[in-house]
Amino acid sequence: MVEMMSILVDRADETLTLAEIVRITGIPRGTAHAVATQLCALGWLTRHRDNSFALGPEFLTVSRRAARLDLVAAAAIPAMRELVRTTGVPAFLARRAADVVTVAEQVTPDSSPDSWVPPLRRMNLRPPLCREFVAWADAEERERWLEQAPHDQRPRLEAVLDAVRERGYSIERTTGHHRAIIDTLGSLDEMPAQLRSRMSELVSELSAIDYLPDELTGEVGAVSIGAPIFGPDRSVIASIVACPDSTMSSDELTELGTAARAAAGTVSTAIQR
Repeated sequence: MVEMMSILVDRADETLTLAEIVRITGIPRGTAHAVATQLCALGWLTRHRDNSFALGPEFLTVSRRAARLDLVAAAAIPAMRELVRTTGVPAFLARRAADVVTVAEQVTPDSSPDSWVPPLRRMNLRPPLCREFVAWADAEERERWLEQAPHDQRPRLEAVLDAVRERGYSIERTTGHHRAIIDTLGSLDEMPAQLRSRMSELVSELSAIDYLPDELTGEVGAVSIGAPIFGPDRSVIASIVACPDSTMSSDELTELGTAARAAAGTVSTAIQR
């Protein structure tokens, strides 16, 4: 099967009869016929009326998708290097395949090349994660994503998706340290009611999802900022994620977000040519 496809790829501007395929490859005719029939059923080959074969639409679609992924990396790595150079903040390329997002490439500042790793290597496309992949999706996909969240979080998530789409990037505001604090507070059963109320407010503040426009004031914390990369069909196929993991002024955060969005935009332009 591989040998047959290789021949047809090498001669993509031609059509080949089964006899020609057998002669070139040395595959037994019966085997070649069975393989060609199966490849036609899969859409990887097309059989013409004269019984010659050519590459099929499904194979060409898969090939273009694979080539586009290579183009994403080729365009994203220099864009991330420039982003890291100008901001001093590490960054990684996140790629989507179906409902899974994985870290594909990473770039770190020269001052700390070995001391940083991305917060997660693999994420399922589930709320509240991967918001920059969902904010530009159609209504049906957004709804499927929202339905996986607890009911009381959905209004916040809907507003956040709109905010992400408006400003052009997502912001992860909960650090690993915050998670540890939340877990600790949740285990403290013996405490006065007034203190428990204050602790509940603190937990809510620490676990807030992203930022809405009126919350981006004063000092703000950001673990990561994710800016979308759009494929030729305008779906989000990847993102560039800058990882400051620190507190800064809202103006500084906006500046970093704008830089990440510009880097991702450069990649989008490159792969859509």
